[in-house]
Amino acid sequence: MFFNFYKKIRKFTGIFLLGALLLVLLGTLGAGSLKMEKDEIQVTGRIYVMGNEPFTQVAIQRDDGKVYALTGEYDKELRSLQGKRLTVKGKLSGKTPRGAEAIEVKSFQLSEKK
Repeated sequence: MFFNFYKKIRKFTGIFLLGALLLVLLGTLGAGSLKMEKDEIQVTGRIYVMGNEPFTQVAIQRDDGKVYALTGEYDKELRSLQGKRLTVKGKLSGKTPRGAEAIEVKSFQLSEKK
């Protein structure tokens, strides 16, 4: 009786260890694809609000005409600076539904016109 119980525990332990190994392997492979470094970017241009109410978004337009949507925690501050020339620093965060590249703003400062 004890021998039969020992066989069952040994079989269960083998299956458990194999399952744990499989989970660790899949977790390791998946973690590499989740950790993706996004490029940091610095853009200087004029701040404006694009879109129509109620779907407006703060954006910055460089001197060459390229537009970036601005996202992140500074939305209210950036809206109040509409029309001003700023330098924003942040990370690229994909594209908006309108097709503009988006920057998650980490910091910004007023800049002088060249």
